[in-house]
Amino acid sequence: MTATERNDILKGPESGAAKTAKTVMIVLSVILAVVVAVFIYVWIDRAKMISELTTDKITLELNLEQLRNDYDQLETNNEALNTHLEEEREKVEVLIERLRRTEATNRSQIRRYEQELGLLREIMRGYVIQIDSLNTLNQRLRAETVQAKTAARESSIKYENLVKHTDNLTAQVEKGSVVKVRDIAVTAITKKGKETSRSKSTAQLRVCFSFLENSIATRGLRNVYIRVKGPDNILLAQADNHYFTVNGEQLIYSAMREVDYQGEDLDVCVYYGGAGEQFGKGEYTIDIYSGGALVGTGQLFFKR
Repeated sequence: MTATERNDILKGPESGAAKTAKTVMIVLSVILAVVVAVFIYVWIDRAKMISELTTDKITLELNLEQLRNDYDQLETNNEALNTHLEEEREKVEVLIERLRRTEATNRSQIRRYEQELGLLREIMRGYVIQIDSLNTLNQRLRAETVQAKTAARESSIKYENLVKHTDNLTAQVEKGSVVKVRDIAVTAITKKGKETSRSKSTAQLRVCFSFLENSIATRGLRNVYIRVKGPDNILLAQADNHYFTVNGEQLIYSAMREVDYQGEDLDVCVYYGGAGEQFGKGEYTIDIYSGGALVGTGQLFFKR
């Protein structure tokens, strides 16, 4: 056996072991590479998932805060509805606090919170519809109130105008119903009933006149009053308790007579004076009243 053959026999087994070891190393390297690749993939996938869940959490929190702001902007005068709105605001606040304490990786909890957000939104839509309906109703009621006030004001104005018109008509009727007089004649009479022009001889003053025809005047018995004022403008009266009323004011009369007026012309005479009555020189004024109004005035002048 030559030396060369001997060397080949010795190198053969060593070369096979080296090949096996090399093969094992290659396999281990491949396995390690696969494991590393899988780890990197899993890590990247988890990081991506965490990033997505974090984004979902942030988005959910922003949506809840927006919902809270939307609730804060809802306004109504309905106390019962305000109570319900406040309860829903508190639910949103509680959900926000629960969300902030929840880890972003808790996917199932985040999904439940999203469902609760959807439910709260639906509830809010219902309240928005109610508030819109109430606002519409309030606007209609305000419009109706304005119309009612306008109508009431117009009715009040019409009523006031009607009252004024009625008062004017009443005043015209009252004015028209006053029986006017004409042909007023004041004469001085002696004790014997004769006419005189001397004041010292005068015992009475006779005031004669005629009521005019008036179809709308009250018919029947009526009182006729005269007020006699002397030259010094002092009222002459035989008693201080002889009163009658004119426009709500009580006046003392000098003489009075009751007559029966039937709406036709009527001649009347009223006398003032009597035993012990004295008259002096000067002008005497006689006012005639009937039906609560001054209906005529006459004068008499004594020269001596």
